Amino acid sequence: MKIDETRDKILKVASRIFGQYGFYRSTMDEVARTAHKAKGSIYYYFANKEDLFREVVIKEMEEIKSSLEKVIHEKKPATEMIKSYFLVRMNVMRRCVNYHQMLRADFAEKFEFLNDARKELDTFEVDLLTQIFEKGVIEQNLEIHNVEKSAQLIVMAMKAFEVPFFLQNKIDEYEQTVIELLDLIFKGLGKS
Repeated sequence: MKIDETRDKILKVASRIFGQYGFYRSTMDEVARTAHKAKGSIYYYFANKEDLFREVVIKEMEEIKSSLEKVIHEKKPATEMIKSYFLVRMNVMRRCVNYHQMLRADFAEKFEFLNDARKELDTFEVDLLTQIFEKGVIEQNLEIHNVEKSAQLIVMAMKAFEVPFFLQNKIDEYEQTVIELLDLIFKGLGKS
């Protein structure tokens, strides 16, 4: 097996194990056993459990970015792109169970090794939303005076909703309400 294939297999197995048992209850022994690899080969690729978990979460963040980036290329008005952005984000986040562990206060306080990755995702999202808002201003269907600040505020709001949506598993319960609220917001942001 090639080096990249071995590393990818370890990451896939670790993602399942961390997702099933959580960071604290998962062990490198279990990852090695499930991947059918010697424990030493796990340490060849990853210095420790934190390093392995960080890579698993970064891989999930790459999936989030890839999914959201597709929204910006859709041939839709900006208001429809924003709705699509929120729905795609909610659905892709649902699959990123290891990312959800980062949202727990006790986890975030003890493990700062993911802070840079989280900040990078925030910057990425602000940039994407800024582009969508600029498109809406150009199309003249959004009236936003500071698109970057508006994008930053939306990202902060989305982060605030992550805990109830994902840790408390309420995403299905609120999905339609999110769409209705977006419609209401667009009426306020629209040109009169």
